[in-house]
Amino acid sequence: GALSCAASVTLTEKPASLTLRCCARSFARSSCRRGLRRSSMLLVLLPASAAFNVAARPASTPCARAAAPRLTSPLSAPTHPAVAGWPDKYAGTLGAATGPRVLHDAFAVEAADSALLMELDVANWPTWTTAGNDRWLPNVTRKDKEMPYGELSYLISGKLEIVPKETGLPVVVNPGDVVTFPEGFVSDWTVLEELTWHYYLY
Repeated sequence: GALSCAASVTLTEKPASLTLRCCARSFARSSCRRGLRRSSMLLVLLPASAAFNVAARPASTPCARAAAPRLTSPLSAPTHPAVAGWPDKYAGTLGAATGPRVLHDAFAVEAADSALLMELDVANWPTWTTAGNDRWLPNVTRKDKEMPYGELSYLISGKLEIVPKETGLPVVVNPGDVVTFPEGFVSDWTVLEELTWHYYLY
């Protein structure tokens, strides 16, 4: 500071612009030194202040995400007793290369050939008949019969008329036909001739 001021006094004969530039450089150097001292003080104090701020703030805890509601599927309907008891009536071997299986998802009547009968192992299916059954007297119509399970039947003898409620069109089942009755299928049944058939329940 003193050197700078002396320089400015002795150089008064020189143009004023030179004196002003000299004083400006001196002021800048002194300001720079003061700025460095302040910066050093801030650097010394910074760790302490940072530690103070960290200590003052409560420890952060991870935000717990609310658990998504667990979707529960409706309970499936219990197995119908007739379906549960069917394997005990089957004379074949379940899980073999040949054996019963579902053919269609909807009501269907089709003539079966020998290859299909062997593939399904129909000969070992249990047998049902309307003989001696007062619920299935010939030429008496049972209205709105609903299937409580799926059934695949092979008509050995007799004749049956089925009128699906959905279509209202009569379908006659003859010996040698395979009939698919899906679960929930509703129709009118009329036994035209005493029935005997093999059946598979599912």
